[in-house]
Amino acid sequence: MTIDIQSLIEQRPHLKDPLALYAKWQRFHREARELLPKGKSAISAEDSQAYPRADARAVFRLFVSVFALPENDLEPLCQALEKGAIDFMQLPQDKVPDISDLPYTPEELAGLLFLFSRPYFLALPEIFPLDGSQWENGRCPLCAAQPAMTSVMEGPKRNLHCSYCGTSGPYRFIGCPNCASVDSAQLNTIMSEDEPGFRVVTCDACQTYVKVIEFPLLKEMGFDLADLASLPLDIIAQQKGFARMAPNPISLKKIA
Repeated sequence: MTIDIQSLIEQRPHLKDPLALYAKWQRFHREARELLPKGKSAISAEDSQAYPRADARAVFRLFVSVFALPENDLEPLCQALEKGAIDFMQLPQDKVPDISDLPYTPEELAGLLFLFSRPYFLALPEIFPLDGSQWENGRCPLCAAQPAMTSVMEGPKRNLHCSYCGTSGPYRFIGCPNCASVDSAQLNTIMSEDEPGFRVVTCDACQTYVKVIEFPLLKEMGFDLADLASLPLDIIAQQKGFARMAPNPISLKKIA
């Protein structure tokens, strides 16, 4: 990856706010990794589905500090983590834990938990390296998330990418990964002259879409920055009635 956030802001000033939020998440990720156990010791029989209970409060306090969130309002979340009552692995399947006394809608809580849990997910490939594994049924082989981003390489070959754990792997070149439709009449492409190297593939059968990035641009940006850089294509696709099935790096599914 040869481009950084500041360079991308200079190239795309209209994306300054989402990129600045992503910079905060990067800081949280970097500092959270220093707080948590490394390697296989990060997962124990007792704490296999979330942050270790002994470290939950430290990670929680870092999170609310970096994002300037009200710690008292979010205390029930920290307590649930310390009790082992949250299973992060349910999040990629759109199952949001029922935590009482939080002043958030389920959609808002899902976005908050995505940002909060992602350092956990990004540590999983270090323990269970499945990068390059086939995406059966269009699901991430590691955490079972659906894709929102794909990359295209010579061959032609297509890889799907997980916005939770960062795992990438091959999927058949033609077909919707969300509903498995291979009916070419149902699959369409949206392109914009303002977003070279990117496009959107929509599926009329399930009314969803995935974004596509060409491999040379992927090497320059990486998936996270590429996803944010192509945010205008999300808006176009969603205005046409298509849904994104996984959050972007700043937790958004609905953007239009």
